[in-house]
Amino acid sequence: MKKIKLLTLATVGIASIGLLAACSSKDNSSSKSTDKVTTVTVATSAASVPYEYSENGKMTGFEYDILKAADKDMKDYKFNFKVYEDSAILAALDGGRAQIAANNFGKTKARSEKYLFSYPVRQGIDAIFSTSKENITKISQLAGKTTEIPAGTNYGDMFESWNKNHPDKKINVKYSQRPLADRLSAISSGQIDFLFASKAPAENLIKEHAITGLVDTVPTDLDKQPEFKTYDYFILDNSQSKLQKDLNVELKKLYDNGTLKKLSEQYFHDSHIPAADQFK
Repeated sequence: MKKIKLLTLATVGIASIGLLAACSSKDNSSSKSTDKVTTVTVATSAASVPYEYSENGKMTGFEYDILKAADKDMKDYKFNFKVYEDSAILAALDGGRAQIAANNFGKTKARSEKYLFSYPVRQGIDAIFSTSKENITKISQLAGKTTEIPAGTNYGDMFESWNKNHPDKKINVKYSQRPLADRLSAISSGQIDFLFASKAPAENLIKEHAITGLVDTVPTDLDKQPEFKTYDYFILDNSQSKLQKDLNVELKKLYDNGTLKKLSEQYFHDSHIPAADQFK
């Protein structure tokens, strides 16, 4: 009887060890599956002050800090930032080399048909840049004036909408791929009459390139011209619907907890963030 009892106990012991091992293996497998992290490449600029730029060899900026804050809470993702020339950022999405593009992007009809967009992270503060002699302060003063913009931007949609709705007050639009700094210089040299551009980056370029003779004003009649209101977004590859949803959850948190406002005040000295209804 004693031998049988000992044998029984040994059998039970071995079975218990086997059960524990199986449970441990299952737990480890579950842990590995839940701990899986997806690397997301963010294509961005290193010279788009104050949105994303390199300072003393380190990346910083309004949009860069937003994505770093979002990444901190997005446990299933790890953001890897890769710098491109401005003209190559969206091409990185097209070529599958990146999943998010960050570079002070506006929304256009053509882009909306091709890409996904995050919630807006800032209401654009755009200004009319002209010579001090012209000193254009109103959108209504742009009729008959000439400007120059890159093809495929939200500004193109803006002017197209204006010209369609105001056939007797058309704005002359030239398209080119010249950098913003060159186009600002073109105002000073008399090649074009004005630019409607993001206020902070354009002002930084004027200082950096010592462009003289220009003034800028946020249009005094902007509230009467809703087609000239802009927002800044992150753009995602159109296959990234889950990433878009997860990123938007984090952006709303950053809006609710005041982080977006804090970063806007840090980089722009204002709090021009979108209204709450933009985070739905």
